[in-house]
Amino acid sequence: MKIGILGKQSKIQSVDVLTEIQNFLKAEGYETLTFSTPQEIDGVDVVLVLGGDGAILHSAIPAAKKNVKLIGINYGNLGFLTEYEKSEKERVLELLTALKDGTCRIVKRSLLQLEIGNKIFYALNEISIQRDYSLYSSIATQMLQVKITAKEGADLISGDGVLISTPTGSTAYSLSAGGAILTPEVPVFMLTPICAFSMRARPIVFSDTDEFTIEIVKGNAMILADGRTLAALPEKGVIRVKKAPFTADFPTKENADFFARVRNKLNG
Repeated sequence: MKIGILGKQSKIQSVDVLTEIQNFLKAEGYETLTFSTPQEIDGVDVVLVLGGDGAILHSAIPAAKKNVKLIGINYGNLGFLTEYEKSEKERVLELLTALKDGTCRIVKRSLLQLEIGNKIFYALNEISIQRDYSLYSSIATQMLQVKITAKEGADLISGDGVLISTPTGSTAYSLSAGGAILTPEVPVFMLTPICAFSMRARPIVFSDTDEFTIEIVKGNAMILADGRTLAALPEKGVIRVKKAPFTADFPTKENADFFARVRNKLNG
């Protein structure tokens, strides 16, 4: 089994850490490659991501496209998506052994696919449609009105925008906007209004087989994927969102406890 190692020196604060982990794995008989950017991920079975949740988000799409599994070691702040803290990095050997033996549980995290014109983007956490705060236009949009169409019907939401989130993203922006917490592998997506003008606008859970068409009825919008701005969308602009054809796969410890992670990581 070939192992990739990805870590920013600014995060781990020492290039010696990369060398130490690489030598540790080689001594255990693993072939290793080191990557300096997520876009380089290729030719390995699993990649160890040294960083926080941001590093996982940046690595998830390139790894998923190449069918490479991810194991996070937390060198960031929250580390909700990481499997180990930096103080227990040697324990990754237990997970790699279980993975090699075929006894390791793999959490397959759904991804969102976003179509803007003829361009396609992906997100692990959420797609965000937000009012333009004069970033792209000279006049800020005071209120954004969007039309959401799915197989269940259509609705208009007025406010700062809407989020479509995966179960993974339910503990991120969506949670701050009033959405529910979803367990990682439940086959659903969640639509969460952002500061809606109407009290009737509430988060709604949809099957992940649904496909969404979102039209900007009034105002100018910014489109973001996992917090990264992708494009401006003018009034009457349309985007489409659905489940991606691949997943981000995370090997998980045998005693992993999602509820304990929520208690310990989200109560700071």
